[in-house]
Amino acid sequence: LPPCTAKRSTSSRPRGHMRAAPKRLAAFYSVLGVSFIALLLRTLLAQPLLPFRLDDAEWSSTWLLTTVADYYVSTLCLCGVIVATDGWRVGGLWAALCCVLGSAFACLWVVRRLLQRGTLRLAGSADGAFAYD
Repeated sequence: LPPCTAKRSTSSRPRGHMRAAPKRLAAFYSVLGVSFIALLLRTLLAQPLLPFRLDDAEWSSTWLLTTVADYYVSTLCLCGVIVATDGWRVGGLWAALCCVLGSAFACLWVVRRLLQRGTLRLAGSADGAFAYD
């Protein structure tokens, strides 16, 4: 049904429930981002990135763990978009694949979305420079 004729849910949840979810998600992603910034700053202060010290096990392991954290922070952001656009079942499966098996599955999701929908644009996005239509 078009949005203007959709039936209202008779759920027992309070009316503000749907408005609270974006705020909780925004808080989650804010904490995630700030936490990674703190980790990155701590790593930069303790083990400066340059010059590279590939012979130093402590430097290498510190930057390896920081890079892994960076991957998962950005992957969780993409997973939020995937679940929001594909729903909990299909989106959850794709999110799990991205988290467990890596960026190849993130690329595969992007390819799937492009082939199925012809765009990466999210519904309600303003017309912009990346419109493929």
